Amino acid sequence: MLRLVLCGLTALSLSGCIEAAAPSSAPSADGMATKLKPGSSENDAFLTFGPESGFERNPDNWDQSCLSYAYGPGDAPKYVHALFENGVLIRSSDGHDGLCTFAQPTSAPEI
Repeated sequence: MLRLVLCGLTALSLSGCIEAAAPSSAPSADGMATKLKPGSSENDAFLTFGPESGFERNPDNWDQSCLSYAYGPGDAPKYVHALFENGVLIRSSDGHDGLCTFAQPTSAPEI
């Protein structure tokens, strides 16, 4: 069982938080993701970015969730993606073109 968990965590760390946006949407370093610190909770993220943040739970692993927060101009917003495991922030990045999701697009860009 431990081996299965370790394999799953390794696969997760390699795949990143999958996003629904086009594969050409590479994240940038806008600094919005730095509002979350390593070890932050999901509640910390909601307090930081507000209740209008998008939130999705991984249907294959209910211990994982991804939060999306839109910022920038309304006609072309960018998104912060924050990946949580057991309610604790694993990693976050910003500058994404779309919401983070666990749906399976043709490619899986890094978070």
